Amino acid sequence: MTTQSSSTEKFDVVIVGGGLAGLTVAYRLGDKSVLLLEKEDVIGGRTVSMEMGPYIFNQGAQMIPGADSNVARLADELGVRRTLIDKTKTCTHMNGKLVASSSDFRYLLRLPIPLLARFKLGLNVLRLRSRYSGVVDKPPRADDKRFRELSEQSLVELMKIRDPDVKALWDAFSMAASTLACDEVAAFQPVNTFLHHAADEFFVEGGTGQLTRSLGEQISARVETDASVTSVESNGGAVTVKYQQDGVACAAEAKQCVMAIPAPSALGVLRNIPEAKRAALAQCEYGAMSSAAFLVDKPSEHFLGKGIWRIPVVGKRIIGISDPTYTFSAQMKQEDGRGLIRLYAGNEASEKLQEMPDDESLAIFEEELVEVFPEVIGGVLARAVKHWPHAICPWRVGRLDLIDKIRAPYDNIHFCGDYTENSGLESAVLSAIRVVAELGAGR
Repeated sequence: MTTQSSSTEKFDVVIVGGGLAGLTVAYRLGDKSVLLLEKEDVIGGRTVSMEMGPYIFNQGAQMIPGADSNVARLADELGVRRTLIDKTKTCTHMNGKLVASSSDFRYLLRLPIPLLARFKLGLNVLRLRSRYSGVVDKPPRADDKRFRELSEQSLVELMKIRDPDVKALWDAFSMAASTLACDEVAAFQPVNTFLHHAADEFFVEGGTGQLTRSLGEQISARVETDASVTSVESNGGAVTVKYQQDGVACAAEAKQCVMAIPAPSALGVLRNIPEAKRAALAQCEYGAMSSAAFLVDKPSEHFLGKGIWRIPVVGKRIIGISDPTYTFSAQMKQEDGRGLIRLYAGNEASEKLQEMPDDESLAIFEEELVEVFPEVIGGVLARAVKHWPHAICPWRVGRLDLIDKIRAPYDNIHFCGDYTENSGLESAVLSAIRVVAELGAGR
């Protein structure tokens, strides 16, 4: 039974959503009177991690991009340790073959696609690196010609992809970036992800969740978990936020409100916003992703090979495999004798997996793992799965024309989250930096 709270509490700012974006806003607001509401029983959003044996299964975001990225600087400021993922090989699993090489040229030569298609692919990769390296993990801008080129056509159109094997290869990158195939989204996300994979990446010691846990420990905001927001309404220069917690109907009033939740969730609780703003947010559809981890009876390198951190997988329900043990010491892994392998699946496969009990979805993940690495049979010691219904907001063609409307505040309600930028941890932090500037305060 729900009961009504006796009074409405007042704050400078109410933040709806306790993922990386919302927590970063709270952190940057310093000592302001802030209430942060999170519907789950823990904060963290898509950064949550769990221990499996001596290793870490990052159930959502796996790593920090770039030593000079905003999220890397935030980690350093918080005292969160990050270790360079010193990748030495480029690889792909395609047509039943694992292609891996420390040389991009040899990698390209070994791909199981026609010679002419390999030649065209090589030229296109050189063009992408030359033309678009400057847009990686940057805020999308409608007045930047490169962003516009990547937003107004799909990757298939940009690169004039004709060979089905080449398209299938790019689909693996595209689904990792956007959850959708490379002819369903603008070129922006798959190009960003492809170039990002070639740049420096960092493993967060203790798991990506250390970022949000450290933020939670260092903010002065009042944090309420298991708090399900039911309505957000701006009127008379203030914002009223109503929410349910432990069967009690609660209310808070603030000078400003930050919506740091996915756009569909925000639309479900916002009241009396202009139709143009509602229409812009309605364009922010989300794709699903699922991730699974398998603790195995041999070090991960026994299966993946040395120097391999991530394997895009072509033509299967899974779209990638990674080695969460990559930055652990060789001595530690040898002494322990076990490994951990992470797999992930994009939108269409994820939606089907989410309809199943966890045991059934894990059985499908394991079947895919065994198809790639048959020697895993009989060696699985433990397994876990996590589904994300609102994983990534895909960039459809023309999305750049809406980005300013999507970001724009309405009255004293502000919009925060990676859907207002690109996707991923860097975009979450970028959105928080923008919102703190809009609020006119912070550190």
